[in-house]
Amino acid sequence: MWILNFIKSHPLITHNISFTNSGLERKLRIAESRTNRPTLMFEKSGTVTANGEMIFHELNLNKTDALYVEFIFSKNDLRYNQAMSEELMKNDEILSEDIKELESLIDEALISKDKARFIELTGELQKLNDKRG
Repeated sequence: MWILNFIKSHPLITHNISFTNSGLERKLRIAESRTNRPTLMFEKSGTVTANGEMIFHELNLNKTDALYVEFIFSKNDLRYNQAMSEELMKNDEILSEDIKELESLIDEALISKDKARFIELTGELQKLNDKRG
């Protein structure tokens, strides 16, 4: 509980939390005790820990890093599912806007015959399209 209170009291951390897994490196999983799963797990770069002090220090030292948070409930939680759905829709809208902007910049690079910029932008566009799936 104290880790949740710590997160809640630090806007830099809460600003960088995502409830949808989009390939983020840092993951915090919190489970209800009735799920028979570890109640607290943190993963970063393939290393997993349930040590609360280590998790606290990681969160404290890297407040501005993206953090994926997953809650595991013993039964379906409608509020959590709704929040996840809303975040997915918001992320998809942002991704669509970013793709449109990149396509416009690619057009400009073509018009100005800037090959290096074109290659750079098409690489970025490919990354965004890969995220979209």
